[in-house]
Amino acid sequence: MAAVVEAEASQSARPSRPSVTRPVSSTAELATSIPPQKQTLYENTYITGPSGYGESYVFKRRKVQDVIRQALQERMEGGRYDPVKGAQQAKQLADDVRERVKALGFERHKLVVMVTLGQKQGQGQRVVSRCLWDMHTDGWASEVIESETVFCTCQVYALYFE
Repeated sequence: MAAVVEAEASQSARPSRPSVTRPVSSTAELATSIPPQKQTLYENTYITGPSGYGESYVFKRRKVQDVIRQALQERMEGGRYDPVKGAQQAKQLADDVRERVKALGFERHKLVVMVTLGQKQGQGQRVVSRCLWDMHTDGWASEVIESETVFCTCQVYALYFE
């Protein structure tokens, strides 16, 4: 028994050898060492418009206009124009409107929200835009709110994508 204990003690006293890793010599070895991943294949639906997915996917202008009107009234009620904070207010309002419109469930539409905020000093204002789109699938909604010192226009463009 004593001889066995001495042999084990002498082996543990030896310095251990560093592990040597073998370099991969070819891409074939590398391909066999990595487990294959499952690939998801999708079949064509041949649906080319939002109406093919159901009525909830079609852009509804009236609902969007109500959302824009509500957001503008909440944010702009009793507000005064501040030239320093004007750009920040317009960006926050555009983000708020975009999130509210997304909540309506237009999942297959890309949304573009434009907000114009300015000081009202007796001048006239006209906002015009041109777009190239499909009249059957794309849509837009717009709303304007004015107070004594500030005007704000908001346009939402919904572009259908597959």
